[in-house]
Amino acid sequence: MQHVTFRILFCLTGLLFASGAFAQVNPIPLTGFNQDGIAEAGPSSIATTTLQLDGGSSNKVMYTNAFRTFAGIAGGGLPDNGTIVSGGDTYQLAPYTGNNALYVYRNETRSLSLVTPTSFARIRVLALTTEGSSSMNISLNFTDGSTISYLSGYTISDWFNGAANIVLQGFGRCDRSAGPAYNADAFPSNPRMYFIDIPLTCTDKSKLLQSITFANVSTFPNNAPFPNAVILAASGIGYTQTITPLITPCDCSGPNGSIALTVTGSTSPYTYSWNTTPVQTGATATGLASGSYTCTITDAGGCTSSYSGTVPLNNNAAMNATANPLAVCPGTSATLIANVTTGNLTSFTWNPGALTGASVVVTPANTTTYTVNGTNTLGCTVNAQVTVTVNPVPAAPVVSNITVCPGANAVLQIQGPLAGHIYYWYDAATGGTLLGTGTSYTLTNVTTNTTVYTEAENGTGCKSATRTPVTVTVDVLPTAPTVNNVTVCPFTDATLQIQNPQAGFTYQWYTTATGGSPVGTGVSYTVTNVTGNTTIYAEAVNAGGCVSAARTAVTITLLQPLASPAVTVTNVTFTSLTFSWNPVPGAVSYEVSTNGGTTYTLPSSGAAGTTHTVSGLAGNTTVTLLVRALRNQPCETSTPGSATGTTLSSKEIFVPNVFTPNGDGKNDVLFVYGNYVATIRLSIFNQWGQLIFESANINTGWNGTYKGQQQPVGVYAYTLKVVLQDGTIINKKGSVNLIR
Repeated sequence: MQHVTFRILFCLTGLLFASGAFAQVNPIPLTGFNQDGIAEAGPSSIATTTLQLDGGSSNKVMYTNAFRTFAGIAGGGLPDNGTIVSGGDTYQLAPYTGNNALYVYRNETRSLSLVTPTSFARIRVLALTTEGSSSMNISLNFTDGSTISYLSGYTISDWFNGAANIVLQGFGRCDRSAGPAYNADAFPSNPRMYFIDIPLTCTDKSKLLQSITFANVSTFPNNAPFPNAVILAASGIGYTQTITPLITPCDCSGPNGSIALTVTGSTSPYTYSWNTTPVQTGATATGLASGSYTCTITDAGGCTSSYSGTVPLNNNAAMNATANPLAVCPGTSATLIANVTTGNLTSFTWNPGALTGASVVVTPANTTTYTVNGTNTLGCTVNAQVTVTVNPVPAAPVVSNITVCPGANAVLQIQGPLAGHIYYWYDAATGGTLLGTGTSYTLTNVTTNTTVYTEAENGTGCKSATRTPVTVTVDVLPTAPTVNNVTVCPFTDATLQIQNPQAGFTYQWYTTATGGSPVGTGVSYTVTNVTGNTTIYAEAVNAGGCVSAARTAVTITLLQPLASPAVTVTNVTFTSLTFSWNPVPGAVSYEVSTNGGTTYTLPSSGAAGTTHTVSGLAGNTTVTLLVRALRNQPCETSTPGSATGTTLSSKEIFVPNVFTPNGDGKNDVLFVYGNYVATIRLSIFNQWGQLIFESANINTGWNGTYKGQQQPVGVYAYTLKVVLQDGTIINKKGSVNLIR
């Protein structure tokens, strides 16, 4: 009996059906082949294989095209690259140089493992059997640990003359021997390879296939271990499926939402069934309201998957509410209207009042805000509000009485005017003449106290019950302020002061008698670094803003140095000199210096005195006296006046050239001075040459009178005859200045 070896070529790949055809079947890399049953080259078929395919005397193996050429075989041969293509299927044999077939004898169970576990929709195993047909059980093993039996008692035809699922035939066989004769036969119609088609269940498609187990359960009475099932390769169609949704929200104009599904994978085409009413069967469900939707997706193999998605609600409803009119008087009505601008709203409820409808009529007792809620069956909702103002009879306006300056304008102003109200101004409490309209009214050039009346009217024509009287009182102008003139030294500051300032008054200072801008404000004002006589002007402003009719001129005068004292020598003795000077107008004191002005002291006659005596001098000693007049400020100190005197020698006579008979006890009498005098005769003559005084006593001098009458200020002439103690006679003539 001829032994027939059964050999399976197993190929796993993804399966794609198109118009009922099996397509895109690609090789799957496998491990676990246990025999080399294909001779690929020299030196012989026995050297390049491990075991024959069949038993008994047949002793046959398969061979490649390269071996056919090497051995000189007339025909047959497998592709040298091991790639077998049949229709849309591609199978890849394991390398010829190693084990390239899985032999599964009767009562044996063997497995092939995937190099990379993969999901498949369908697999095909490339196989054959020798020594008759084989009965096989085939199970699939997955990475999740599950093992699923797919084929039980499946019959694989002998490699000769099988009629179904033929992949390749006529590739020949030869002896497994050392040659050179290999007894090749069976071509061009035999041997044959067949595919075993295994579509995976919907559950198993998504699993990762790890290995395939083959059990040879043949029972017909052949010699053990035959028949021999031979598995050569596997291919398949990978299983993939991706669902990508595109969701369009439903808005308030709907239902107009949609869900568009893009389904891709190896088991297309797909059919769809949405849980809509009515059922939609396209990839896109349209006209959807907001909510959750489910689509059952069935692939080409009848497997179903489910997609669930939610169409959101784009609540784009919009409306506004209006009232006509917006303001009413008590007891009158307004119509409320809901104006839908976006969407289709079908139900409207107004509160307060729970009124329904797109338009309702209300009669509010007080100002009320109404809220309308608009909805539709899609779940869209939006609120809008409108306020109806109830205008009661307005209260009489509040206006403050005002006081204005004479001749000024009086602006009367409504306090807190209400929007939409009209205010009228009259010259009488009732009736009378309408003077103006508005929230203010101005009286111009007011000179007498005046009363004006005002009333309010709201937007609905309601007027206040009474008019409000408003009194305009004409204020009294403040008097011009009193400010003392001041005198200051050059380059110092001058502070001007309001005398007896009035409480509540404001005082402003100007550089001009009229116009201009204030240079200062307050009860005092300081002009800095005064360099010349200046006039500043002050005005008073009362609490009502009235300004004094005129500005007060204030003079700032620069202080000047006093006149220099006119100093004369009025008494000369052998040991002292007496100097005198006329009082300087404005002076309050004097200072004297005998050292050229290096230092100054008070006069010997006192600070306000007008004489100074220098005593303790030697005879014939000359002294120059400087005298300066002082006032209150240093800048008023005069330049010094001076006079020079010399003490008398032992026989010298001295007659002063000035005296001041004013009764102040200082230099009131004109004397003749000498230390060596025996007798004198002094004669005084007025400007007309009249003798008005005569004395023969050195201790009797002229007091400036004639016959008991004071003589006028002026220059008087004198003659003097002096007899000295040694008999020497001295005659002198001169003049003397009488000063009071």
